Amino acid sequence: MRITPLEIKRKTFEKKLRGFDKDEVDAFLASLSQEWERLLNENNELKIKQEMADIEIKKLREVENSLFKTLKTAEDTGANLIDQANKAAELHLREAQMNSEVVMRETRSKATRIIEEAENQAKNLIVEMQDIIQDLAKNYQSIENHRDSLIGELQNIILDITDRINRASNQKRNFKVEDHLIKVRKQVHDTRSLIDKEEPIAPPAPLAPIPQISKDDVAATEKLTEFIKSKATTSKKTESKNKEEDGSVKDESGDVSFFDQI
Repeated sequence: MRITPLEIKRKTFEKKLRGFDKDEVDAFLASLSQEWERLLNENNELKIKQEMADIEIKKLREVENSLFKTLKTAEDTGANLIDQANKAAELHLREAQMNSEVVMRETRSKATRIIEEAENQAKNLIVEMQDIIQDLAKNYQSIENHRDSLIGELQNIILDITDRINRASNQKRNFKVEDHLIKVRKQVHDTRSLIDKEEPIAPPAPLAPIPQISKDDVAATEKLTEFIKSKATTSKKTESKNKEEDGSVKDESGDVSFFDQI
């Protein structure tokens, strides 16, 4: 039976002789109703709190289940990620090994090709240098031959000039003024006799030209001759010195010159 505080307040009792004190009973009932009301209120509050606690517990259990599911999913996902990462790492490692082998092969082939190109360039340079040295030797020989020919031509020119000077000097010595005057007088006499006879005048025979050689020409020719002779003497000394040096080089190297070795 459920009793409310209002029923406790309104509760009445039958009156009998020698019964309880009415004021005390009323006071007790009033205090009892108040206490009962307080307990009911407290009970209601506790019920409300319990309901709220049950709701919170339910929510927490749902959150717990969700967290458990999330944790399980995270564990599964982490395991999958670890497996995928391991597989990807193995794949990358294999690819890196393959790429490193390819790079090593390419590097070796490039190094071999570079070495071969360097060797070919060195061989070509050696051949070019040998050709250049041979060309220089030929040019040197041609220069020596040209020098010898020039020296010969200069000597011939000197001899020719000397011969001309000697011939001019001889002509000048053999020229006699008296004989030339006699010839001139004879030609004048013949001309007058022809005029007297009124015969056509024949042109006089041309006189031999008198060679004119100045002292400056003779001095210049002598200086040129001395200069050419000194150059020829110097070139001969240089040739003899070079021949001696070439002979010494041949003796030291086993009778083989530098150009013969090339």
